[in-house]
Amino acid sequence: MIPAPVMHVLVTMAMLTGMTLAPVMPSWEPDPADIAYVSRTIWGETRGCPEIEQRAQAWCILNRVDDSRFPDTIEAVVLQPLQFQGYSPNFPADTFWDMAEEILIMWHNGEREIPADMCWCEGDGKHQTFRNEWIKTEDTRFYP
Repeated sequence: MIPAPVMHVLVTMAMLTGMTLAPVMPSWEPDPADIAYVSRTIWGETRGCPEIEQRAQAWCILNRVDDSRFPDTIEAVVLQPLQFQGYSPNFPADTFWDMAEEILIMWHNGEREIPADMCWCEGDGKHQTFRNEWIKTEDTRFYP
């Protein structure tokens, strides 16, 4: 918050010079708990996979948050029974913290790295694929 006397000076200067004062919005920072949920899920599901698949794991979670068929919070999506078997609160959060934080900021800003309908995944610890349907059919699309 800008103190009133400082704001008065800024407004006066702006009026005298013809400049406009644009509001300064604080930058958005993700909730550390959300970063930890995403980071631990990346670690548990894809730590042995290429980075593109690790990033897609985070997006799969966020795609579900955005999809009305799933819970609407990161915590609820990650903890939904029989979904992300690779998640554990005991897994390290620091390994993929920066990646998870970056992706959450991108998501908040409306950016996306994988198609929004990629809500299901499976893998073997070396390779993870993502798909747009729970049950695979001849029309199922995959990422990557």
